[in-house]
Amino acid sequence: MSFVNPRISNNYLFDIYRHEYFHRKQDGYNDYESIANLRIKTFEKWYRDLDPYCINKGIALDIGCAAGYFLDVLQEHQWQVEGIELEHRMYDLLIQKGYTISNEPLEYFTAAHQYDLITMFDVIEHLPELQKDFAKISSLLSDQGILAISTPNIESLQYRIFRRRWFQFKPVEHLYYFSPSTLKRLAQDHGLRVEVMKRSGQYSNIPFIVDRLEHYGFYNLARLFSLIVKLFGLDNLNWYADTGSIFVILRKVE
Repeated sequence: MSFVNPRISNNYLFDIYRHEYFHRKQDGYNDYESIANLRIKTFEKWYRDLDPYCINKGIALDIGCAAGYFLDVLQEHQWQVEGIELEHRMYDLLIQKGYTISNEPLEYFTAAHQYDLITMFDVIEHLPELQKDFAKISSLLSDQGILAISTPNIESLQYRIFRRRWFQFKPVEHLYYFSPSTLKRLAQDHGLRVEVMKRSGQYSNIPFIVDRLEHYGFYNLARLFSLIVKLFGLDNLNWYADTGSIFVILRKVE
């Protein structure tokens, strides 16, 4: 796998996640909740993808649960849910909603029980102590429990096209970059087997496309797309698009 070297200290990294991570431009997310409807649709799809592999529908842990949209989906499907979220505002919001949430990094997280499902959506690339963290996750899974992951794919078409300009290159926060083979090897090293591994994406709309075009410097094309939205009233148009990520379901081996 590819990784960032040198990188910032763990404590500085955790501080980045704690303070307005979901509402800033230089790193993190510009405004995470502004496309809540698209994020929820994505999480609902991912739940449909993983649900057939759940043997026991008991306790689930969502690591990096942000605004709790996936917790909501899990609860609707009769799961007992817990989460880990470092960002102060999101943590307070989730506590107010009545969820059981830890605001400690995974490295310091402890639990009195195991989980039948653990999810890490766009999280694994952020983990500073990858081997130790994966060993902990494996120990937290119940027998036959499953781990579901989404993460950028460094062998994706998007990477091959944009290379160093690839949107997912965020060296402050994205510490590891996986291919299907390196992710499979990491799983096997920690007693997990691959049930599903496939290309992944998210629900997108034209403003999302405009944002990506501006990131890559296609400003005229971005303005054209914005004009089309205004002319034809396409604000509510959305679709599921391959964004160059991997979706993986891993099962704990007895």
